[in-house]
Amino acid sequence: MELKQWDAMRGGDEEAFAWMFNRYFKFLYNYGRKIGADDAAVQEAVHELFVELWRFRDNVSPTTSARFYLYRSLRRRLLRNGAQKSFFTSEGALIEEAFHFSELSSDENLNEAQPSDQRLYRLQKLLSDLSPRQYEALILRLQDGLSFAEIGTILCVNETTARELLQRGLTQMKQYAKYVL
Repeated sequence: MELKQWDAMRGGDEEAFAWMFNRYFKFLYNYGRKIGADDAAVQEAVHELFVELWRFRDNVSPTTSARFYLYRSLRRRLLRNGAQKSFFTSEGALIEEAFHFSELSSDENLNEAQPSDQRLYRLQKLLSDLSPRQYEALILRLQDGLSFAEIGTILCVNETTARELLQRGLTQMKQYAKYVL
């Protein structure tokens, strides 16, 4: 369905373009916020992306994944515009949004003993120790379900490096978790 709509949009079908916008706006917005751009910059970048996608639809190449194409385009746009500031807000809101967690452990006593703000701070500390690329690879794989090849392309590295980034990030989090959480 996605590729059919993509090709129809490239051919000038306004309904297919509207479908693409409605289907992917929220995903793109969430991704932009997760990699650290502020609300207004992300909204502007996503809108600009779709405006240019429609304006230059004749030159848009076919793809095997519209979502991948759009994520990659948004990331480039945010980097080019300098909108990607940091991976975290002082309140940790991006962390909470990124992982949609309500509990860090299945151990009920641990959860009751630690206030939510303290757990959020500790998770934020854990994630802030990751490199920006490790963090982004984690988000793209675990939250957005992209393949290693897609992650590699988005981050401008090969597939093996994307796998290593994710593996190193997970290993580092496991090692530090016993001290931070």
